[in-house]
Amino acid sequence: MRFTIRSKLLAGFLSVSLFVTLVNITAYVYNDRLNHSYNDLLDRRETVLSIAEQIEYLSVQQTNSLRGYLLTQESGFLEELQTSNGQLEQRLDELGSKLGHIENNSTLWQLMETEHSFTNSSGQLVADLATNHDQKGALDYFKTYVLPWGQKLGQLSKKYADEQQQLLDLSRAKNDSMVDFVNTMTGALTVITFVLTLLIGLILSHRITSNLFKITRVITGYTQDTNTATKLPRIEVKSQDEIGDIARSFNEMAKTIEKYSMLEKEQRWLETNVAEMAVKLQTAHNLEALAQLFITTVTPLVGAGYGVFYLKQGSARRQQLNKLAAYAFQEPAFGVESFRVGDGLVGQAAAEGRTIRIDHLPEHYIRIASGLGQALPASLLIVPVLFEEQVVAVIELASFHAFGAIQQTLLQQLSTQLGSVLSSITGRMQVEHLLVESQALTEELQTQSEELQKQQEELRGINEKLEEQNKTAEQKTQELEKTKGQLEEKARQLALSSQYKSEFLANMSHELRTPLNSLLILSNILAENPSGNLNGNQVKYAQTIHQSGNDLLHLINDILDLSKVESGKIDLLPKTISMDYICEFAEQQFLPVARQKGLKFTSVLDPELPETIFTDEQRLMQIIKNLLANAFKFTERGEVKLHIHRSPGAIAFSVRDTGIGIPKDKQGVIFQAFQQGDGTTNRKYGGTGLGLSISMNIAQLLGGDIIVSSTVGQGSVFSLVLPIGQSASPALPVVLHQESAATVSGQVFPPCSRV
Repeated sequence: MRFTIRSKLLAGFLSVSLFVTLVNITAYVYNDRLNHSYNDLLDRRETVLSIAEQIEYLSVQQTNSLRGYLLTQESGFLEELQTSNGQLEQRLDELGSKLGHIENNSTLWQLMETEHSFTNSSGQLVADLATNHDQKGALDYFKTYVLPWGQKLGQLSKKYADEQQQLLDLSRAKNDSMVDFVNTMTGALTVITFVLTLLIGLILSHRITSNLFKITRVITGYTQDTNTATKLPRIEVKSQDEIGDIARSFNEMAKTIEKYSMLEKEQRWLETNVAEMAVKLQTAHNLEALAQLFITTVTPLVGAGYGVFYLKQGSARRQQLNKLAAYAFQEPAFGVESFRVGDGLVGQAAAEGRTIRIDHLPEHYIRIASGLGQALPASLLIVPVLFEEQVVAVIELASFHAFGAIQQTLLQQLSTQLGSVLSSITGRMQVEHLLVESQALTEELQTQSEELQKQQEELRGINEKLEEQNKTAEQKTQELEKTKGQLEEKARQLALSSQYKSEFLANMSHELRTPLNSLLILSNILAENPSGNLNGNQVKYAQTIHQSGNDLLHLINDILDLSKVESGKIDLLPKTISMDYICEFAEQQFLPVARQKGLKFTSVLDPELPETIFTDEQRLMQIIKNLLANAFKFTERGEVKLHIHRSPGAIAFSVRDTGIGIPKDKQGVIFQAFQQGDGTTNRKYGGTGLGLSISMNIAQLLGGDIIVSSTVGQGSVFSLVLPIGQSASPALPVVLHQESAATVSGQVFPPCSRV
């Protein structure tokens, strides 16, 4: 049963109040009864005393009346005698009735017998006197027989009155004694009540303050000792009251604080080690040093006694996990130098990209040894190291105890850091290797750059002469015509300079392609490795050189196309083209790309379209290829759709995708040369930013336009709009992307970026 402090105090005060009430009631009842008994007894004693005094008076009076009658024989004395006798008998009867049930008084009985004898003898005397008239004989008889009875009656009456007076005094004294006793008992009970109240208060106070003292002592000890956060004291209070509730609440709070302190300590340990490891990993400059630094630091940090660092190496078809560093590794008794992906637990962890943990290892497994002996570990943990969702390494650890959750969390966070550092070091080593190979090409390009500078100096000379001629012409015109002429001449000079630049770039592109094609052919031969004398890394380097050369060739082709468009050296050859052929061409070119990227690709012709269109087929296909290539490049999931439909007075070729989209403030910039949405797009998707610029210029040569509509995160729609029935303007011949790319392994030049 639960007794709260309130109930305890209430019970204590109720007990004291009940005891005091009972004492007061008892004292009142006893005192009331005592007073009632005393008053009743006192009344009786006083009445009896009064009657006794009357009896004493009447006994004397009847004796005197009898004597007077005998001496005088007057009837008055006889009447007094008779009256006194009657009153005396009445008083004796009254006294007997009042005292008969209270006490047995012998004096009263003697008094009644004496009065009876006196009455009989006096009556006989009066009767004899009336008969004999012998006064002298009557007096003698009175003196001899009657007077002694009268005297005795008087003496007994006085004696009885004295006895009643003594009894009255005794009753008064006894009552005074009882009153004193009651007063004494009342005082004693008052003292007992006070002592009992004080005792109950002390007991309640002790029970409450003792528990409070325990709580205060524990809390004070906790607040003074700030180093006990991990193990707090407990309050041992078993009472079922508010103090017990406080103690239990404190114990629960202590448990919660201990748990929070432990979690905070583990989190600080985790963050500290992650930060320290991040600093240490930055000091490694090659893969071997990085692996050794990581495994020798992490293994003892997580309480393991054995650790191996496996690095993923090899081509995509023959990837292996090779041991690069170890901690407490024993050879050749235990351990394997390498694993294929999918072989063993190490290979399986690399294949699945998830952590594998095994407890209760079987016998004959790897043992952790020291100078004092060796023992079987209790737990094995294999952690894959990922970078951009690809496994790049695997860490294997063994320990005498099971790995805790905080240790596994630490390994997961460290593996993320390690993946980034591994990628950074690998990339830096590849860059250093490619830098050496590119120095030769740089020297050749530098020679051609010097020739380009010479031609630029010649152009400066021509420009200076033209400026002098303009000044001479300006002097011969009016002031207004001079200003107008200057502007027109400067515009013409700029156009001429741009044309010279374009011509120079067109000429130089042929000069640059000659050594570049040689580089591509040789690197392709090395990448194919027909003699089989190159290892996997060397083949990979050759493929990297070949891909970089292809990118450079595509850049040169884009610059050449742009320069020819700007210089007007494009001839348009319009002819009749089937609309079905356009869709078949698009599907033939891009269905393989769609399947490779897992995208949906559809081409749709509106039924109201004409069956043919009259325009330059080569330029039209070039624009459609650029738009589709951009759509596939920037679409990771969803679909790409080519929709050919009517537009007011024109035919629209709309390419819709569900890609990354283009911000509104960048939609006008993307049609400028060498412009993309931002720098991150170029780094992620590649490209030069020339494709849309070339497509826009060709569309304008065809008499049309390119319209863009895009929403970031939802996709874009690029529409080539060509007027119906409008003849294309004549232009200079154009060098197609397909023609240039055909010289390099039959590959199609990748589409330019639109962002």
